[in-house]
Amino acid sequence: MGRIFDDRVDFAINNIWINPWSGNGEKALRLLTEAANEEDGDACFFLARCYFGPSFVNPIFGFPEDDELGFEWLNKGLEYGSPVAMFGAMRVGGFEPKNGTFIYPPFTSLREIWDKVEEMAYSGEVFCQYMIANAYYYGDCIKMLNIPDAEVNLSMVQGWMYKAVELYEKCIANGLGLGIQNLINIITSGDYGIPVNEKRASELRHIGADMKIGAFERQVGQEIEKENPMEAVEMYERALLHGDKYVNYYLGMMYTYNGKMGVNLPKALEYFESELKYDPESIRAKNRISEILFYGGEGVQTDYNRVFRLLSEIYNENDWGSDMLGTCYLKGLGTPVNYEKAREIFSKYTADALNAIGLGEIYCYGLGVPQDISRGMKYFDRFPNHPRVIENKRHFKKTLFGWKMV
Repeated sequence: MGRIFDDRVDFAINNIWINPWSGNGEKALRLLTEAANEEDGDACFFLARCYFGPSFVNPIFGFPEDDELGFEWLNKGLEYGSPVAMFGAMRVGGFEPKNGTFIYPPFTSLREIWDKVEEMAYSGEVFCQYMIANAYYYGDCIKMLNIPDAEVNLSMVQGWMYKAVELYEKCIANGLGLGIQNLINIITSGDYGIPVNEKRASELRHIGADMKIGAFERQVGQEIEKENPMEAVEMYERALLHGDKYVNYYLGMMYTYNGKMGVNLPKALEYFESELKYDPESIRAKNRISEILFYGGEGVQTDYNRVFRLLSEIYNENDWGSDMLGTCYLKGLGTPVNYEKAREIFSKYTADALNAIGLGEIYCYGLGVPQDISRGMKYFDRFPNHPRVIENKRHFKKTLFGWKMV
């Protein structure tokens, strides 16, 4: 197999995308810049990727995110005649080539660009294998191969998926894990008549974890959590080390109420707060933080003001915490008392303990509604051993004429 890329480009691919944990990221960036400044179009393309953020390069490198600079290098890659740059630039959102076309000499059509990158892929260039596989997976091949939409059919798409599988497997064999999730999607979705292969999917997750890809370390942790919680925590901590911020939630769940590692609310809260910091819109983090701050314990103080704020923010999208939010309205926790709002919220899920007990109190005491002790007792009786039910029932007595307050 002959040389395909400049040695400096090969070094960057190996140390930025194949093994980002080699410690050679800065050197790779420097070499790419050097080659790009010498009008190497391939280097321009890979250098541009370094500036497009976490969808294109592992954030562990700390490369500055600069779309303008990335677009500048992409345009140079096109001008310098790199087929890889022409092929790859079409998948960069927001990029408009300077001259209004992705096709530059010596190429005269998208098909010619496809043929060249495909030739490089089957000559063993791993990143080209990844690019062609993606083009099959996402359907970019339709445009590049000039296939009329009317001719696209199930059999054709199935063929593309099988080609994507072949090329993703080649990538993995060559150490590039970027396409593992797409490959898993193909072999587990059951789409296009492709048999489901959960066994291979599990193997691929473990391969991804061995490659130190945080998302797969998290997924492997989820696989083994029930049987081996300690090993799962180790895997989750590896995922965190390797940049998977979403794993904070799973670590928090290991230590919250009923957590598999035993209750450690300060630790759980710290993990949930980390997820919320990374994703300020995280509904699941807001739910779990609210739960801990609502009940407290283990050295964590209740904070009803924050509970009410967090649950109110997400209630219209996710009402998992409706029992706590309703209780805030009922008891005036973090918000003024609003019996009507409490009753509205509680009525959604009457099988939940706090919802049923809240409705029991509303009807037994006539809070914002006509008093109906008998109706309230029916809600209490769903959870007869709950401390709040036991305490409430002390205030009522059943007589020959019905229930009375005492």
